[in-house]
Amino acid sequence: MTQAYFEPLGTDDGWEVFRATPHTVSAWGPDLQHGSPPSAVLTRAMDRLEWTETTRIARVTVDLLGPVPLGEVRTRARVVRPGRRIQLLESELEAGGRIVARASAWRMAVGDTAEVEQSADRPRELPEVDRDSGFFDRWTSGYIDSLEIRGAGDGVVWARPTLPLVSGEEMTPAERVMSVADIANGVGAVLEPDEWRFLNTDLVTHLHRRPVGEWIGVTASASIGPDGVGATSGTLYDEVGAIGHTLQALLVERV
Repeated sequence: MTQAYFEPLGTDDGWEVFRATPHTVSAWGPDLQHGSPPSAVLTRAMDRLEWTETTRIARVTVDLLGPVPLGEVRTRARVVRPGRRIQLLESELEAGGRIVARASAWRMAVGDTAEVEQSADRPRELPEVDRDSGFFDRWTSGYIDSLEIRGAGDGVVWARPTLPLVSGEEMTPAERVMSVADIANGVGAVLEPDEWRFLNTDLVTHLHRRPVGEWIGVTASASIGPDGVGATSGTLYDEVGAIGHTLQALLVERV
């Protein structure tokens, strides 16, 4: 098995073609991908689109339009709203002749605001060993098994992918965040997965700071409505402090 989430297969009429490996497999089923690898590869397509050092991605929205299968997938991206200070980007993920996921991103100009830097969330400390990974002890999958996980015992789950997103490549900071951010649905779970399915249909990630290092910390909490719909909100960290926030819509069903 290729030791990466995606193996590059070349290009085809403007699409980048990949093979999604078993390391992308979701805990919800052996034939579909966890939300993180598709989110990350869609972000990759946008992050490397006409890239410059004077801009960075500030927000990524991923819509999962249906189950994302293993095997051959392809991505493409475009600039929807060009601009010197603010750009809107879009990307698509295709599998089996249909679009299975879409993403958009705001990319903004960077400048010096260190004098007024602040965050509403206090920093969290990365533990030296796993103290309590909790939820992830109940589930296993190709994707979950690909992560090094450390629970801090204070509601924070720290995760670090042990594999590259695409074979032979280094992840960018945005790709690294998006390769982990979707676990907020599991971190914030309030239902037992052997009794309930709570599938997120999207992932919205705002990054007020570019992450530093390999580890991403996640805190999250879920709310469940009375009619089969829920939502999970989370906060993302690196070893310096908070870097952003996530939101996910949930479809809630009895198993």
